[in-house]
This record gives sequence, C-alpha cells and structure tokens, in this order.
Amino acid sequence: MRKLQYILLIMCFLCPHMLWAQRRFMTAERWEYRLQQVSGFSGKQVNGKTDAFWGLHTTQYTGSHHLIGVSAEGGWSAFLHNMPGVSFTPGGATGGIHFVYEYQFSGIIFQTGLGAGYQHVYSDIADTVIYHEHMRDTWSTINDAEFTLRHQFYDRHDFTRQIYGQLPLYIGHYISGNSGVGYFLVGAKFNYAFWGNTTQKLRGTTTGLYEKYIGVWEQMDNNGFRQDVPIERHGKQLQLKFDILAHFELGYEHTTYRGPLNYRKRKGAANKDLRFRISGYAECSILDICPKTNNDFYGTPMETIYDFPTYRMEHVFSTTDAKAYWLRNLNAGLRFTVLFGFENEEKCILCNPWRH
Repeated sequence: MRKLQYILLIMCFLCPHMLWAQRRFMTAERWEYRLQQVSGFSGKQVNGKTDAFWGLHTTQYTGSHHLIGVSAEGGWSAFLHNMPGVSFTPGGATGGIHFVYEYQFSGIIFQTGLGAGYQHVYSDIADTVIYHEHMRDTWSTINDAEFTLRHQFYDRHDFTRQIYGQLPLYIGHYISGNSGVGYFLVGAKFNYAFWGNTTQKLRGTTTGLYEKYIGVWEQMDNNGFRQDVPIERHGKQLQLKFDILAHFELGYEHTTYRGPLNYRKRKGAANKDLRFRISGYAECSILDICPKTNNDFYGTPMETIYDFPTYRMEHVFSTTDAKAYWLRNLNAGLRFTVLFGFENEEKCILCNPWRH
C-alpha cells in the first residue's frame, strides 16, 4: 500500500512537467515550420542525433535591425507629356547607384539613402514646315521676282542627358512564402538635376515657290534651295524643375544569415547578416517638371536664311511652345541591393526544455 502511495505522489509530481514538456514540443514544431525558410532554426549534434530543441532564436526578419549597403538600378526611361506634335518615344535609358541605410522592425522596412541617377531620353518630333513670304530674288537682276521660301524639317529627334542627385524615402514589408522571402517598397524619390546637355538631330529641305514662274524651284544649291541636309545641334542642360518620383518596388531576398550557435548567445558569436536582393521597380513624377523658358523652337536668321549651319534650334521641352503643357518622368527597370546588418542582440523564442 505504501508503494502505491509513493507511485501516486511521483505521478502527481511528474504530470505537470510532462504536460509542460508536451506543450513545448508542440510549440517547437510550429516555430520550426514558420522559420525554417528564414534560417532561424538552429540545431546541435548530441550523441550522433540532432537535438532539434537546442535553441530557436529571433531572426533577421523579426526584432529590430539596422543595415547599410549599396544598390544599383537601371532600365528604361521616357517622358510623359501632353504636348502635341511630340510622340511618346520608348527606348530611353536610366541608371543609378545609391548608398543605402535601412531600419527594420520585425517585417516592416524603412529605407533611405543618398545617390546619383543618370537619364538619357529622346523624343520624336513631328515634321514642321516654315514659310517666309514676299522674299525677293537677290541673286538675279529681276527685282520684282517675289517668291515664298519654304523650310521643311523632318526626321527630328531631341535628346537630353541628365545627372540627378537623389534622396529616396521608402517604406515596405517582407512577404514570406514557401519559395523564399519577398518584399515590397513604396515611397518617394527626390530628384534634382545638376548636370545635363541636349542634342537635336534632323534633316532639312528648302524650296522656292515663284508666283511668276511655273512650279516649285528645288535642288538649286547656287540659289540656296537644298534638299535633305543633315542638321545637328548641341545645347545646354534642359532646366527641368525639381522632381519627386513616386516609387514602387517588388523583389526577392536571399540571405547568408548565421545566428548564435546556441540559445544562450556566447561571447564572440556575432550574427552574420548579409542580404542580397533583386527587384523590379517603376516610378513616375508626381509634379510637372517642364522648364519655363523662352527659347524658340526654330530660329532661321534672315541675314543667313539660306545657310543651314546658322539655323538655331532648341530642345522641344525648353521652348516657349512647351509652356502650356506638362512634363513628367517615367522609369522602370531592375534594382540590385546588397545589405549588411550590424550585430544585433537576439532573444531565444524557444529554449531547450531538457536543459532548464
């Protein structure tokens, strides 16, 4: 009888511990399933077997973390606008490099930095015809031979190159899944152009329409009527206004994170938090960036009206004609980011039940 009493006392003493161990075992299974994708689970070999509950820690996707790094981006760029006679032309290029600081609180991401961006955009311009009426034939003795001089400009492409100083401010969140860890970022990029130049490439033809003669006079170089003449002009920076770009980014992250070797962080066992990201991004100007200048679209000096090399031309978006319209940047491409996390004090989510 006394033996039976002892057995009951021992079972009463053990049952709460058995129930507690069972609860810890079930908790461990759940956390292992949740965190195995993010390398937060650590094991230890004991007698040739893996001690699955030696320690389960917070990871780089939980808690508070500070990271620094560098990102490079590049892709396609164009101008959005509502100016008639100027086409929406794909084929431009953009690129940039940034030094990045990121603060992460659990799955929430706050990112900023400082960098520079490059943009090369061209626009196709519609064919243009300019008439000069009541011209007189100065190369002959016929003083009353009035005619209309016609300039035809076509195959025109206006190029602009800009270098920007950039300050991004993004917020986002991680997206965990069975295939890995994704993330998204949204925010604004402050864009200020501090260097640039412009180029205009086109072709021109001049013809003369004489009222006292039949037909159109053309291809007469000695009279100033020329056909299909290549023209190229180089100008200064396109004085774009201060730009704010709305930014959206969606990507994937790979990490080489290595946490502490056991559930009690040993001295010198620092975290190795190195992350590699690849993402796609798109951004568009929030503000109108069209410069308000007074340049002429075409300038044909009367004193040298037959001399193509003297014709003055400006980038279409820096002319008086563009004042009544709006202009915005549009960029899209790929972004590569490398981040290094500072050593971070971790907490043990699940400790080994058999060692406490």
